[in-house]
Amino acid sequence: MTLEKTLRQQLNEPGTGGFHVHADGWAVTLVSEKADSLSCALKDLTLDRAEPIGEDLSAWAARVARQVTGLLEPLRVLEVDTPRGTALLRSDAPASRDGKALYYELLLTRTDRTRANLRRYAGDPAGAARREPVAFVLTHDAIVKLVNDLGNVK
Repeated sequence: MTLEKTLRQQLNEPGTGGFHVHADGWAVTLVSEKADSLSCALKDLTLDRAEPIGEDLSAWAARVARQVTGLLEPLRVLEVDTPRGTALLRSDAPASRDGKALYYELLLTRTDRTRANLRRYAGDPAGAARREPVAFVLTHDAIVKLVNDLGNVK
């Protein structure tokens, strides 16, 4: 079964806490606060595969920033650390609520394996207070598109 079909099947069985699936060489872990027949309140989404992608890290990060369109804010490449094999992407224009900045953070890793980890944070725009992870709601279709965008590597 393809990653998309496996993911859709799991998403159609709402439960609390999330799930872990394997398909097409990828392991997808979804941690949620709530889930229903249409959406999930995600705390963490991780894609992992046991081998490195063929695509250059900078090119992968730039492509992901362009392709991932189902989030509340577009992502931009903040930093690429080629020696460490990591790229950090964040919301280009973070939202604001109750005096806190809300932003997505996506960490891409290309070492002896490939990994993408997405979270959302709330933090003090001035940096005076520690940031906190917050849940973010995505429909099942948006989750599948996001996983496809992240997992569509060369």
